[in-house]
Amino acid sequence: MFAAQPAREKRSLFNFLLSNCSWKQGTLTIEFKEPFDILAETVLIADRVEEAEGADLARKAVWLGDLDSNQGCPGQSREFYR
Repeated sequence: MFAAQPAREKRSLFNFLLSNCSWKQGTLTIEFKEPFDILAETVLIADRVEEAEGADLARKAVWLGDLDSNQGCPGQSREFYR
């Protein structure tokens, strides 16, 4: 889908996702804008965990965090959603 888009559409997407890109000595270096930087970092962490511990643990360890920090809020309780 991306490859079929006109150049201006591709540029628009890159401007939305990226900042501070550079090309030095044949190497492209990119930085993602927020919140895409966090997503990219999480994927890299999951890849490292997967290599070391296995795919199942990588998915659980990275994407499933601890309990929400707002547990005292009535909207965070299970009863609220029933």
